[in-house]
Amino acid sequence: MGHCPFEWQVQELCSEDFKRFNKQFSRTVLQLMPFAEGPVVILCSADDFSETLHALNKPKYWNQYIKRVLRRRRSALAVERPILFMPVWNSETIIGITVVEGIDAQFAHVLSGEWLSDRSRIISREFFLQKQLAFEPVTGMFNGFHLYDTLAGLLSDEQHVHFRRNKKDINESVLKNVSLFLIEIHPRANNAEKALNYIVRAGYSLESFLGQDVLHHMGNGVFGFIGHHLDEKRAKRLGENILSWFRREGFSRIHIGINTIEERVDATDSNASREESVCDKLLEQAWIALGKANRRGPFALCTFNSISNPELHPLKKIKPAVMARFRKLWVDNDRFAILLISQDRQLHEKAFPKRLLALIEAGAETVQINESEIFVFLADADAKKAKSWTRKFKKKLTIDPGTTYSIGIACFPCVDFNKSDIPQNGRKALLHTGFFGPDTVTVFDGVSQNVSGDIYYSEGDLVRAVKEYRKGLEIEPSNSNLLNSLGEAYARMNKPRKARPFFKKILRSDPKHYMGLFNLGITYLTTGEDEQAIRYFEKTLSVSKRERETGQPNDLLLQLSKLYCRVGRYNKTVALLEKEKIMAEENSKVPGRDALLRYLGEAYFAKGKNNEAIMVLQRAVRYNPHDAYSISMLGELYALQKQGDEIALSLCKQAVNIDDSHWQHWYRLARVRYKMEQYESALEALKECLRRERRSVEAMNLTGQIYDKLGTRSKAKGMFQKVLKIAPGHKAATAALNKM
Repeated sequence: MGHCPFEWQVQELCSEDFKRFNKQFSRTVLQLMPFAEGPVVILCSADDFSETLHALNKPKYWNQYIKRVLRRRRSALAVERPILFMPVWNSETIIGITVVEGIDAQFAHVLSGEWLSDRSRIISREFFLQKQLAFEPVTGMFNGFHLYDTLAGLLSDEQHVHFRRNKKDINESVLKNVSLFLIEIHPRANNAEKALNYIVRAGYSLESFLGQDVLHHMGNGVFGFIGHHLDEKRAKRLGENILSWFRREGFSRIHIGINTIEERVDATDSNASREESVCDKLLEQAWIALGKANRRGPFALCTFNSISNPELHPLKKIKPAVMARFRKLWVDNDRFAILLISQDRQLHEKAFPKRLLALIEAGAETVQINESEIFVFLADADAKKAKSWTRKFKKKLTIDPGTTYSIGIACFPCVDFNKSDIPQNGRKALLHTGFFGPDTVTVFDGVSQNVSGDIYYSEGDLVRAVKEYRKGLEIEPSNSNLLNSLGEAYARMNKPRKARPFFKKILRSDPKHYMGLFNLGITYLTTGEDEQAIRYFEKTLSVSKRERETGQPNDLLLQLSKLYCRVGRYNKTVALLEKEKIMAEENSKVPGRDALLRYLGEAYFAKGKNNEAIMVLQRAVRYNPHDAYSISMLGELYALQKQGDEIALSLCKQAVNIDDSHWQHWYRLARVRYKMEQYESALEALKECLRRERRSVEAMNLTGQIYDKLGTRSKAKGMFQKVLKIAPGHKAATAALNKM
């Protein structure tokens, strides 16, 4: 076993905690001060109080009491109203001010300074302990209890939060369009240490991708986070990007369950049990969605809404009664068309079918679905006849000025579709009209199948998506969108070689197809064929200036710079990333930016530009404090640049503790220990390095040097000989053997 994987570091209070633990902290204050009704406002001592109070719509006189607390380092009671201002302590430093309103007037005048000072310390200690209880020791992230409390806080009416401006904002921006994600990145490992290290690495990678979002580890590789201002569509898009990120980072599987609150949840009851029951329900629903995603393949997601409300699904099944009516209509027809007419906006009066029925000629049969949709059956009609009928029908639609109707048309026969498939094909054609706007007519074709496949793909139902795409290619074998969609689906199912022919077919007809080039590069990257991957990524870069079509900013740059570093083309890495100006400051966190900085730092390091490398890697670590690669390289650079061997050693050990699976981290640790003349410890690190990469000539050569320093010349000679077997022209090993 290696290092202990658990994080026991004490988490000191900081200003961010007043936001993260607002509900818990406010409740604690009121519990420890039973003579106060609240509300409670907790302010950060580093804030601009005038601006904060204005945003909170609080009286200006609060400012003088806040300043008095900071100056005198003790609590203050306002004379204007019974409001108490108390310091929040981190050791001997005041990091915040707790403002408690609603103090009982009978108690206000008997509160002694000594009692308030003691109470301030007790409350600060409780804040500290609550923060410790909210952390999980495997990843050092927040745990499931904190996620639960945060969710309960969003559902509660007890919104005493200094960073929200008013109740209207809370109702609209906090309780609407909130998405709860459960993300399973469960390891396949044969012992506890490997499993825990995998979970930690997955958590740090997810944290890096999400940026400033608060991530929770629920245990056993299940992570949770709450996405604000995310409706279901945007939540699914984020989920898809997370799946792509992890697949390209080399993880073998990941599943995501999403539960979106798109309207304000009815949790206005102040009873805590009510909030808890709603939280339990929301978490249970997300867990059900996660279970469904688990059954869909190695990289899959599922939303609870898609499985709980099948009647709302865009491709919902045709009702049995409707299908029974159709079977009677087509029993003696070997050729027919089915039209699905849909009203683009609701009428005030529910009279849609009656109005349309009056306009439909006697030769057409109608099958009513609901108050805004109706099927029309045309016997012995092909697409041409169906479109002719539709044009005549639309000319009659002047009964409701301002109201428009979209129509999807599907015909039989159509490749090898059965008659029973045609009504649903009409639905797919109607969905296809959505790309052209209201008042549109679309005939079912291969693109309609692409639209339906995309619906299943976005839900993570890749098996059904593949069936839809394949059926579309039967209609239009050369359709580049269908070819690309099918290839992407196979790639996400972890079948890169099965995906590759579809991208190649696109490029035969369109050699400059951006997504075809990019996705083909990804398949070669997945199978470890680096030179081929580089070739196609370079072609992608040449045909388009980062079109952002991949769903992730910097994705192409990230993959290409990673490969350049892997194969030692550091000049190309520098040229690529300097041209993109990735060192420019950005206010927002961009997924992958820390990795781009890491690759630029690695390239500078390899080219001997050590000071530039240090500057870039320091920036990378600021973006992602758990980036083991950057931390490890920084450690070696600090040692080389004589910026402190102990700091260098600490960084290299930290990198190994974060991720001990990569031989480079152990090699750099050995290099620093060698420089510090800690030869035995350096040998231990090199053994771990060679256990992970047996053919590392750098590690073998350093091992030989250490054996030589220790006087074990036979072992040293053996190591140098091994180096020369793998790399016959290795100068350092040749020189060392010549000296012997």
